[in-house]
Amino acid sequence: MNVTIPKELAAKIVWFCSRKNVLVGETVIDKNSTGRDIYIISRGQFKVHDDSAGEDFVLAMLKRGDIFGEMSFLDGSTRSASVTASCNGSLLVMGEKEFSNMLSKEPEITVLFLRFLAGVVSGRLRVANDALLQLAFGDGEAINQEFSYLKEAIAEMHAAVRMELEGT
Repeated sequence: MNVTIPKELAAKIVWFCSRKNVLVGETVIDKNSTGRDIYIISRGQFKVHDDSAGEDFVLAMLKRGDIFGEMSFLDGSTRSASVTASCNGSLLVMGEKEFSNMLSKEPEITVLFLRFLAGVVSGRLRVANDALLQLAFGDGEAINQEFSYLKEAIAEMHAAVRMELEGT
């Protein structure tokens, strides 16, 4: 799920970001690395990928206005995927220092930015949840049937235990 930052918000936070130019093939983030920077793409295209299973699995292709690095920015955890430039590009970068500066000088904009990031993370989590449910159970009807089957199996187990305890 690619989420583009609203132009009005980007125009307000750009003053608190540094710029970084990248070349095609340059890795901006390595999976499992540490870092608290968040990136907003101002030019170019970037591949979010994970090769930990032995094959390079592309999670997303990001374009101008899209953001990445938001999870580590928010919670300080290691990076969950790698991000590589698919062509020459330019990024706006916000780290802890820039964020603190924005918070002290423009708290209202900071709140808007955090609400936007919360929406990004929530949206990506919803997509991941839907994908897991689809993978595990197929469509919604299959999910209901599967839960129905589980309920019946549990009821039968309870009946069997009750019969065993009653000695019948």
